[in-house]
Amino acid sequence: MIRKNLAKKLVAAKNEAERKRLLADNSNLADPKLALALKELCLTSFSVSPSETQKAATALKTLLKVNRNPETEAFCHWASGVSLITKGKFDRAIASLDRSAEIFTKIGHQHNSAQTQVAKLIPLALLGKNDEAVRVGKSALKILEKCGDQLGAGKVEMNLSNIVSRREHHREAEKYCLSALRRFNSLGEKTWGTMAENGLANTYAQLNDFRKAESFYARALKSAREAEMSVTEAEIEASMGNLATFRGKFDRALRFLELSRQKYETLEMPHQTAIAELEIADIYLELNLAGEAFAIFEKVAEKLHKLKMPSEEARARGNFGKSCAILGEIERAKVELKKSARLYIAEKNRVGAALVKLTEARVEIDSQNFQTALALVRDARKLLRKSENVRHKLIADWFAGEVLGNLKKTLEAEQVLKRTLTASLESEQKNIARSALNSLGRLALKTGDQKGAEKHFKKAVELVESLRAPLPAEEFRMAFLADKLAPFENLAKIYLSQKKWDKAFYYVENARSRSLAESLTGQIRSVDREKIPEGLAKKLESLREELNWFYSRLNRAEESEIEALQTEAGRLERQIAEVMRQIESTGERSRQSRTSRDGLSFSLKDLQDRLGRKRSLIEFVSFDGTVGAFVISAKKIDYVGDLAGETEILELLEGLRFQFGALRYGEASLQKFMPDLKKRADSYLQRLYEKLLKPLENNFGEDDLIVVPVGALHYVPFHALHNGRNYLIEERNVVHSPGATVWLNLESKKRKPLKTALFFGFADERIPLVEDEIKSLKKIFDRSRIFTGEKANFAAYTKNAPRFDVLHLACHGQFRPENPLFSSLHLADGFVTVRDICGQDLSAELVTLSACETGLNKVFAGDEILGLARGFLVAGSSSLVLSLWTVNDRATADLMKLFYAEIVKGKTASEALKIAQCNFIARDFHPYFWSPFAIIGK
Repeated sequence: MIRKNLAKKLVAAKNEAERKRLLADNSNLADPKLALALKELCLTSFSVSPSETQKAATALKTLLKVNRNPETEAFCHWASGVSLITKGKFDRAIASLDRSAEIFTKIGHQHNSAQTQVAKLIPLALLGKNDEAVRVGKSALKILEKCGDQLGAGKVEMNLSNIVSRREHHREAEKYCLSALRRFNSLGEKTWGTMAENGLANTYAQLNDFRKAESFYARALKSAREAEMSVTEAEIEASMGNLATFRGKFDRALRFLELSRQKYETLEMPHQTAIAELEIADIYLELNLAGEAFAIFEKVAEKLHKLKMPSEEARARGNFGKSCAILGEIERAKVELKKSARLYIAEKNRVGAALVKLTEARVEIDSQNFQTALALVRDARKLLRKSENVRHKLIADWFAGEVLGNLKKTLEAEQVLKRTLTASLESEQKNIARSALNSLGRLALKTGDQKGAEKHFKKAVELVESLRAPLPAEEFRMAFLADKLAPFENLAKIYLSQKKWDKAFYYVENARSRSLAESLTGQIRSVDREKIPEGLAKKLESLREELNWFYSRLNRAEESEIEALQTEAGRLERQIAEVMRQIESTGERSRQSRTSRDGLSFSLKDLQDRLGRKRSLIEFVSFDGTVGAFVISAKKIDYVGDLAGETEILELLEGLRFQFGALRYGEASLQKFMPDLKKRADSYLQRLYEKLLKPLENNFGEDDLIVVPVGALHYVPFHALHNGRNYLIEERNVVHSPGATVWLNLESKKRKPLKTALFFGFADERIPLVEDEIKSLKKIFDRSRIFTGEKANFAAYTKNAPRFDVLHLACHGQFRPENPLFSSLHLADGFVTVRDICGQDLSAELVTLSACETGLNKVFAGDEILGLARGFLVAGSSSLVLSLWTVNDRATADLMKLFYAEIVKGKTASEALKIAQCNFIARDFHPYFWSPFAIIGK
């Protein structure tokens, strides 16, 4: 048996006994040459399979026990050091490699001694010992060149390239990397040649030479995949993800970074997994998922600290500070930024220190401390003066222009921002260009240059659309747009000042409930469920089962158990949300995006055609805390501003809620006071009418109304507002919608007859009469199915919900303002959440949620609603009946009988609800009993 084959068998052996038996059977081969063969296996598997590297190191330890000699011992320490690198144990790795070099020097093997230093450069760099790494690398390079070891010399140059690149000396990195690549090519060494191509691509990405970077990445990735170099492939994918982030191609960035993270996790490489998590958190921050980024940074910063990786820790803490600032945790932001700055200074990383100062400047700008912010920006620009990274300089320049503008140094600010804009576009830095355009637009408005402002804001909108369009999932697209609505709003304001109502409405509507509208029209492509990676699919299923167990426990928990169960459920919810983002980042899409050329899709003409002669749409807007409204009919569009302050509306809503709250308990004992209680509630409903609708009466006349609320107005029961004569619902049909585009899409769906109904009812102490309600409603439909009590469980819901025309859920609802996508309906064995609902395709034309507060939503930036309503709309429902506050059990049962009796006669949902509510009004019921229910959709 030759030594190479024996080495492979030793690595493949299952245990120590088997390795010793192999060595005993081949004792004549158990010598330093076998040690060399095992060391070579250790090194060659480093970029392919870390576990094989570790097995080779273990086999060398066994060989050393059998045949102890200095040369074998040196090889053993060498392999042990490389193995420790794959485990992230860098201090121990350096000690092993130094011991190896020491032994080789003693026995006169200078060449091997120098070669051990190649591996040592990696942990030195990751530990932030860059000066030592450069010194060691240059020393080793001289010896290897003297020995004629082109391969070893190239490896050293590769590592030196990475080290100087970490200090932002990218031209020096390019020289080292090009020299290494020439050496590898001359030797026909493909493995290291692949790594050199990746290194060059990284360098060109930092130098903003994106075409060269992409070319080298493509070559390197192809070579790595052909050679099954899993570690190198993961490194290249991470690098390609970072390049895509630099260029604003966030869909590619998400995909590559997540693929890389999954590979490192599978390979059990803790330090690389931590870096991958850091990079994913970075892009989440870019996409405004600050809460999600915060959670990762908080965890990964400590992980990097324990792994003793100061450069990566500095970056993590810097961006952690940024996420803290965004979330309003200013003091914690300052603490993390100071930690980051200290780490960067210790590493002599001027660029990192500059980026921290820019984040500190952002905090000061938000606090209106513009002079302090300007001083920080000037310090950052000085630190960046010698930097070869164009992107960082442009960010600093934009900050300078922004601060100067706020300090009313308009001319200077304009000059800086125009230079920044030009350079950003030339360098493919669309996100920086967008920021510069928005800043220039605001400057133009301050100087009264509306045309200039309009031009800048329109270009900013175009860039927002081009950056956002490729994003794969609703959550990413919604979050990305959240802090980029300013140019839409500013354009709307300009056109309103010019009384160009149609243009103003165009930009308002294109920023309104945008992601929800795109979901309904197929512009957001769903992940093909059959092509979800098996590992992620199983993980998601397992987490969901575990979460459902906790949900079921919560349904019947004792008071003392609830807090602990909620904590565990919250942990699982966060894990599910993260797995869903991983799936959305990497999953194959089943539908193609359909967008217009400029990314904006709303058509006023289509809306007016669909409204017809007897309907008007009122779309409320809020600018600077003041509510106004567009009124659109088939023939015209009007705008009425200054209706009320949002704070006034909130105060009236609080008063109304107090009046309704008085009836939640002890209804029977309050009967004799009911006329007075009704009069008080009506007074609030009338005052809300006078603020919000009376000034619009001439615009909508006798039309039926589609109401699109804004902000706090999502909680106004428009159908129940009182005009002094009647409730609005008595005079016309009233439906609600999150946006005109959303309504247009729902209204455009072909109406189908409602023949089959699924009724779910699960009673608790708050809604004890649910089962009676369900049994009485079942009789109304010829073809229906009911699930009540213990049969109304999660499995029954998921199996049956997609198959019926009408879906009626009479069970307690829970709105989760802190985590709205886990708002839920309570079933017998747990909860069905918004995420669960979105994950199904419903054929239901009508969904009724006859429980408490099922219509509550978190109103996100751009008036995106997050709650049960969104879930059912995304799943495919055309009309939703939901409650805006707690409902009365007995009244709800009566209302629903009246409602469905009209549905089976062929009435639309809005017509049927109107008839049912007017029946209650005719019997002089307090609005608390009939008005909680509102309709979204047709």
